[in-house]
Amino acid sequence: MRFPRRTRIDYHKKAMGMAVAMVLTVAACSFPVRAGCAGAVVDSTAAADSVVGAKDFEGRISRKPSAPRACITLEKGEKIILEMMPAEAPLAVERITGLINEGFYDGLKFHRVLDFLAQTGKKESPLPPVEGEMFFQDLRHQVGMVGMARLPDDYNSATTQFYIVKEYRSSLNGEYTIFARVVEGMEIVQKIKKGDKIETIKLIE
Repeated sequence: MRFPRRTRIDYHKKAMGMAVAMVLTVAACSFPVRAGCAGAVVDSTAAADSVVGAKDFEGRISRKPSAPRACITLEKGEKIILEMMPAEAPLAVERITGLINEGFYDGLKFHRVLDFLAQTGKKESPLPPVEGEMFFQDLRHQVGMVGMARLPDDYNSATTQFYIVKEYRSSLNGEYTIFARVVEGMEIVQKIKKGDKIETIKLIE
């Protein structure tokens, strides 16, 4: 298993700096609301409880007030709310939020759907890969977690693809960077089929 060269201390110093800058940037260019896609106020605690479930309690992460959110609207109108984790994965969150602001995911499909995940993004991308942040995380692949897909033999190869966990998989822990979690609409994720189209993804706070 290959570890990044930088030390844990140096990494976390950089991570905290990027996380603060990223939250400020997202706040400046996002919609000035703290609500779900449909405009209803979201109870994040209740939503997280319904997503994670009792068996996943040990790995839960408390929501940070400044964490940006994104709304995935599917072709049929269903909506899924993601909450980013800039403190835990600043590089991945910077990449994904940047692509969202560019409208990169609008019109793409969930091209890989298995019993334990639903994945989207482009299989090939000219963008430079994002360095893996999984070795500095103490997160588990609980139901509702969102991670960066990568090549099987390269921890630092993620570009645009991400997946949403539908069923807990311990074998994925520490192998993939987790950068967000579902806080609303997990029942929609569980029904996603291969080929389902994303109408749009937008930052909402």
